[in-house]
Amino acid sequence: MEKCCWIGDGEGCTHDRVPEKSYCLEHLWRVYKQGTARARRKKELQTVDKVRIVEELLNDAIAELEAEGYDCYAERELGLEQL
Repeated sequence: MEKCCWIGDGEGCTHDRVPEKSYCLEHLWRVYKQGTARARRKKELQTVDKVRIVEELLNDAIAELEAEGYDCYAERELGLEQL
């Protein structure tokens, strides 16, 4: 049987790993428990997806307003329309 992949603070682990997992029973809970980096990363990716949806909606609204002639970025007032 293969050995646990836990490295920890450099001490490693010599226990047999759980079938179809990379870690032994002692370390498996540390890797997959709530609040670990993996769980935080999933939450961060969900937040990024939500931000992208809001950004897309804002860009659509700005394009619609500009099509109606509204100066959304105040380019005329700032003298930036020549750039």
